[in-house]
Amino acid sequence: MFYAILSGNVREAIILGAFSAVVLVSGNPIGAAPSTTQIPSSSPSAVTSAFVVLTQPVKVKIAYGETVLPAGMKLPVVSSDAASVRVKYMGELQTIPIAATRFEDSEPPDAAPSEIPPIVPTKPAAVPSTTADTQLQVSLQPGYDSRMQGGDISMRELQSLLSTHCSEAVDLSGAGTKIYNGATYLMNAEQAAAVLSLLHSVPSRVPLAAPGFPKNSLYYIGYDAAFEGHFNRIYLVTDTANKVVAIQLVDEHPKGRWKSATALAAATWSTYNFINARMRASDTARVQAVSKRQGNIVVIDTQVFQRVRTRVGRTNVDRYEEQENAKLFIPIPFARIILHCAQIGLSKT
Repeated sequence: MFYAILSGNVREAIILGAFSAVVLVSGNPIGAAPSTTQIPSSSPSAVTSAFVVLTQPVKVKIAYGETVLPAGMKLPVVSSDAASVRVKYMGELQTIPIAATRFEDSEPPDAAPSEIPPIVPTKPAAVPSTTADTQLQVSLQPGYDSRMQGGDISMRELQSLLSTHCSEAVDLSGAGTKIYNGATYLMNAEQAAAVLSLLHSVPSRVPLAAPGFPKNSLYYIGYDAAFEGHFNRIYLVTDTANKVVAIQLVDEHPKGRWKSATALAAATWSTYNFINARMRASDTARVQAVSKRQGNIVVIDTQVFQRVRTRVGRTNVDRYEEQENAKLFIPIPFARIILHCAQIGLSKT
């Protein structure tokens, strides 16, 4: 279970590293001990060094599985002994091998401590670099997981749709994970548009403000396009560095799709478009939502139906006409970020 936001000098990146999709290209195996580093006293004690920097990847357990902390990540130290260091991470204590760390006494006065190396929003080359120590990570703003006003229903529905697919322990190094039709996780948005043959369309880039999603950190780029025979619009969801983190297809004008009241008796959902934060407005509408896992992607399919009442003799007959269908593709690493944000958003403390 995630806990409340850390305070003080430990800023947003402390949580970010837990979920960041990282391309690990160094030669060191995860958790293997490198050359000897500074060793404090053999008895457990508080240390004077404020931080340690990882000298190699280290695997740790988190609430929704496990993740790999990349080399170069900086962590605040709580205590240490001859064999291990206890650090604050994701609001909890984690114990990591001391041989995988390098102690640092302090940071520059105006620098903010972070669990990941700083990310400079630059446009990557068409071919991902394989230079040693290169790390590709999701880029979010400070305070990305701070609470939003309202949105509890959508956050609970996201939790319900995502959590069952994110419970197993998997490596979160998801950069390059296939999302849809050749577009991959953390691919530059312009490159993804080219892969999806969208460059002929005129895109619109809009800040994304939806419950459960990282705050002030995401945008969606909308294109008019044709996919799967009926979707007429596609949204590339990007981080602050314009890297793709999710994709949504929308059919804004379904035609000739009806369901009976009986068929929709169990349709008790409220949110029918999570990216555009659309919810049913009245009891005359019904929303169906299902999720499934495809490889390292969670696919959420939502449909909203509007009641149409007709008179047959002396009897009212209700049928429901489909008004919109959305299909949202979320990579597992980013689904975990959403689960974390929803957990914080629903927290009462």
